[in-house]
Amino acid sequence: SRAQAPQLGSSTPQPARLRRTRPAPLQTMALRAARLLRFAESAGVQNRLLLSLCSPAEAVCVKKPVDSVTVPGTEGTFTVTNNHSLIVSQLKAGVITVRDGQESKDYFISDGFLFFNHPTDGSGCCTAEVSAVELVPTSALDKDRASQVLSELMAAPKDTEWDRTRAALGAALVNQVIKAAE
Repeated sequence: SRAQAPQLGSSTPQPARLRRTRPAPLQTMALRAARLLRFAESAGVQNRLLLSLCSPAEAVCVKKPVDSVTVPGTEGTFTVTNNHSLIVSQLKAGVITVRDGQESKDYFISDGFLFFNHPTDGSGCCTAEVSAVELVPTSALDKDRASQVLSELMAAPKDTEWDRTRAALGAALVNQVIKAAE
């Protein structure tokens, strides 16, 4: 026979899976601390662009307050600042420039997407998220090695349509790496 739920006020003990347990005081404090820390980064920041630069390999920055970010869109290069209009854009191979005050940092992106959203809280901070396939600081690029790869691509046989397509796409990407490494 199936067990029936105990009546209100009944002294029948409930099975452990139905009993509500309160978290231990230490767990409660840890949960509260986690909630506070989640919002601590943006708590003191007002009216700034919060930038996230991520690839499958790493997160270069997550919600870092910056002045602007310039990206290579498929329709041309453009700059995003706080309070820009909403945008989702596909990015092509090129250089991303992150500006914060007098500082400027450049990253090479193979391709990816930019997602720009308005604030969901009262901070006035918009978010720009760059999701990249490959994202590398331009200082880490090796122009000589890229030139060597380009030479190998151009010298490779182009007997099939696949060989020709591979050479054309590879050459376009490597040329962007060479340009970014200058």
